[in-house]
Amino acid sequence: MATYVVTGKANGSPLVAVSIDSINQDTQVVDELTVVNAVRECLAAVPGVQTVVAQRYEQVITIV
Repeated sequence: MATYVVTGKANGSPLVAVSIDSINQDTQVVDELTVVNAVRECLAAVPGVQTVVAQRYEQVITIV
């Protein structure tokens, strides 16, 4: 799974950030993007937050 950082901003400056680095499921019950979008919606409802940005980070390991 990739790591997501969802940031709520006001006037371009970060107010609050949530990091999602794992979602534990025995079988896939919910898609990871559904969780990320739910966090985005939650932060968008916070008083003072004007914009919400979600960034995805993925680590790639190459063995040579």
